[in-house]
Amino acid sequence: MSEIRILLTLTDPATAPSGNAATNIARFLTLLVIFLLVLGVTFYTTKFIARTQQGRVNSTNMEIMETMPLANGKYLQIVRIGGKYVVLAIAKDSITKITELAEGEYVPSEKPQTGSFGDLIKKFAKPDGDAAPAKTDKGEGNGDQ
Repeated sequence: MSEIRILLTLTDPATAPSGNAATNIARFLTLLVIFLLVLGVTFYTTKFIARTQQGRVNSTNMEIMETMPLANGKYLQIVRIGGKYVVLAIAKDSITKITELAEGEYVPSEKPQTGSFGDLIKKFAKPDGDAAPAKTDKGEGNGDQ
């Protein structure tokens, strides 16, 4: 008797999933389109904000030359302001001028060449015919003890 109740419960239209396959596919495609639209709006909004911020960051009169972390949230920075170099202590809630460097006290180091991410990948990628370097046995496991 219990088997009949289970069978009736499984085939009862009130407990069966509503809608047919076409309706479910249409719902899925609608959600997919909405998701892609939100993703696209987010992408282009981020690019727009990055472009507007880039215009504010580029300055010909001020530049952070070097940064040295001292502790969590605390740094020493050498900043070029005009033609002068200033050493600043940067903390969470304050910025303090330590000293102004005299001419010749600071020699700017050469900045590393920056390229695109693709250029960096190509630099470190192996050519197709290149095999990984062979491991050399430096006396380990050869029985000479």
